[in-house]
Amino acid sequence: MNTTPGSDAPTNRRGGSPISQAIAAAPPATEQSAAVRRAENLAAVLADVHNIVADVHELTSGNAIVSLRRGLIAYTDGERFWWTSPERDDAGAPILSGELDLDQAAEQLAAHHALMAKRDATDPLLNRMPLLADVIMAEHVDPR
Repeated sequence: MNTTPGSDAPTNRRGGSPISQAIAAAPPATEQSAAVRRAENLAAVLADVHNIVADVHELTSGNAIVSLRRGLIAYTDGERFWWTSPERDDAGAPILSGELDLDQAAEQLAAHHALMAKRDATDPLLNRMPLLADVIMAEHVDPR
């Protein structure tokens, strides 16, 4: 016996699928995790203070990421931030950087962003590659 959605009456299904059970057990979509709030705060400081547009994404682990550009992603667990620096140590290995303070993290990430933008501007491979928008426009321009 089926009933209207939202009622507590039984249905023909016995407990539903594992996916529907997981969705039902998940917190409401309006409830933001501390990691997402912290990541959005970082993205806001990057935009307001440093004119850097960044995307925020929640991970299934509960952490969140702030994507500043290709190769520069900051992670947060809601308390601290960490990322891989574009600079290398003396042995040529990547340097893992981190910061607890929001403003300090934004300042360091902005410096890394500027360094990477400068490198990208002089990268001959990147300079020869067309922008995705150019490729799309070339395929979809009406010749009339």
